[in-house]
Amino acid sequence: MSENEHFNKLLSIMPPADGSDEQVDWEAVEQGWGTRFPSDYVAFMAAYGAGAISDGFSIVRPEAPTEEFSQQMGGETANARGLWEPEPASYGLGTSRLPVIAWGVSCGADIACWLTEGSDPDQWPVAVWKRHGSLTAPWNVYDCGMTEFLRKVFLQELGDCPFSDLALWGDASPRFIHWREEQRRWDLGIDPWTGEPDPYAEMYDA
Repeated sequence: MSENEHFNKLLSIMPPADGSDEQVDWEAVEQGWGTRFPSDYVAFMAAYGAGAISDGFSIVRPEAPTEEFSQQMGGETANARGLWEPEPASYGLGTSRLPVIAWGVSCGADIACWLTEGSDPDQWPVAVWKRHGSLTAPWNVYDCGMTEFLRKVFLQELGDCPFSDLALWGDASPRFIHWREEQRRWDLGIDPWTGEPDPYAEMYDA
C-alpha cells in the first residue's frame, strides 16, 4: 500500500476540519535538510498543517535545520539526535540525514522521528524515543510511515502503546487542530479542546 493510501485512511479516521494548509516552501526545506520528505508528510502539511492531535501529541512544522532551539522540526531533531543510541549524534544539525529527523512530540515528551537510513523517504520507518520507556532500549522502530503509524496508534494495532502516555492510544475519534486555530481560540479565552471558557484567561489579561 502506498503512503498516499495510508494518508487517505488517516483522513477517514481524523477529518481535517480544523486543519489548514501550512503552505510549506518544500524546495527551501528540502534544500536545507539535503533530502526529500515522505509523501504522506507532505500531504499531511497540505491538508492539516502543523498542530495538535487530541491535546496530547504535536505534529511539528518543517523548518530549516539551523533552528536548533525551536520546538519544531529543527529543535526536536537536535534533541532526538542527542539521544540517539548506540552513538548519540554530536549536538547540532547541519544537513546530515542520519540518523533521525523528528516529526512529532507527545505530551509525555516522547519524540517521533523518521529513521532516515534509506534513500527513499517513503520507505523510512518511524523511530520513537520513549521518555519513560526502557532505560536500556528507549528507542523503538516501527516498520511503517508516519500516517500509517498514527492510524495504528488510534486503532491499537502496534501491540503496545509507543508513547509514555495514553492520550492517542485507542482514540476512536482523534481530533486535529491547527496551531494557529488553537492559538486563536486561546486568545479569545476559549479552551480549544473543550469549547468552554478558559478559567485561566484572566490571569494573562494585560
